Amino acid sequence: MKYTIIIWLVLLSACSNLKASEVNDDEYLILLSSLLNVNEEVFTYIDEEGKRQPDALKKFKELERIYIKNIDPDLANKKFSDKRLKIIMFYSFYSFVNKSAAFQEYLAADLMPIYINNSDSFLKILNELPFLIQSNCNRLNAYFGFEGKNIGKQSNFLKQNTNLFKNYLIPEQYELCLSNFNKTPNN
Repeated sequence: MKYTIIIWLVLLSACSNLKASEVNDDEYLILLSSLLNVNEEVFTYIDEEGKRQPDALKKFKELERIYIKNIDPDLANKKFSDKRLKIIMFYSFYSFVNKSAAFQEYLAADLMPIYINNSDSFLKILNELPFLIQSNCNRLNAYFGFEGKNIGKQSNFLKQNTNLFKNYLIPEQYELCLSNFNKTPNN
């Protein structure tokens, strides 16, 4: 009986955390509306004169909260579900389009380890959603030399991954991705 209660408590505890790590619809709305610059009234404050003003810091903090919530793997062995991987890859697109230095720096450090542990899924998503190619390949390239680290490791990475890129990406996608490794990352 004692062990049954303990097992039930462990199961209940585990199940109660399942929903906590999921992205809710409001978070998707925040990501998409931030990219499209719509729904901006959510991120405002009232100044001394009673006028509504944009609050860029409030918007950034909310986007950062969602990023932090999703940057860790949600599967075993440092693997990401396709859903979570797409969220992170979308952040790369967001940072590229909006020239968000903070998220570009986060991704320069975070995206390569994610790619290494999820390369098949990562490249499959790039093939399915080609608008993500330039921004994500740019952030993968940014890993080499970011904060003075991994300098000179780019050629080894390309040797190890060129065939994988070719297997998943059509020729135009492959060329676009590789072109990002031949130039300075968009910082």
